[in-house]
Amino acid sequence: MSMNLSTAAEWIAWAGIVIPLAALAWSAVFYTQTKRREVEHQEYQRFFTITDHLGQQGGSIASKMAAAFELRKYPEYADVIIRICENTNVEGGSAKMLKDELLATAEFLKASR
Repeated sequence: MSMNLSTAAEWIAWAGIVIPLAALAWSAVFYTQTKRREVEHQEYQRFFTITDHLGQQGGSIASKMAAAFELRKYPEYADVIIRICENTNVEGGSAKMLKDELLATAEFLKASR
């Protein structure tokens, strides 16, 4: 089967197929890029919320330990997470438990590189 577009009607027919498909493909690419940016922003917001929780005064040590553990899900921020975990000064009754979790998170991220 050979395509021989010799008449204007054949060209118009093919354009009627190709142009909508090209527009659909462009639209799909644009939608995917937009969604990816939204997801990246949501990931950053979650990361910021976790680090903000760790830095706040008060709150339970257990919730801060869970937040420190949750930081392992963000390897793209490994450099800053490692600095936070290694340099955080923890005070209070259960400070050792939280400090151990922070150091474990730092070690996990170092090993994941």
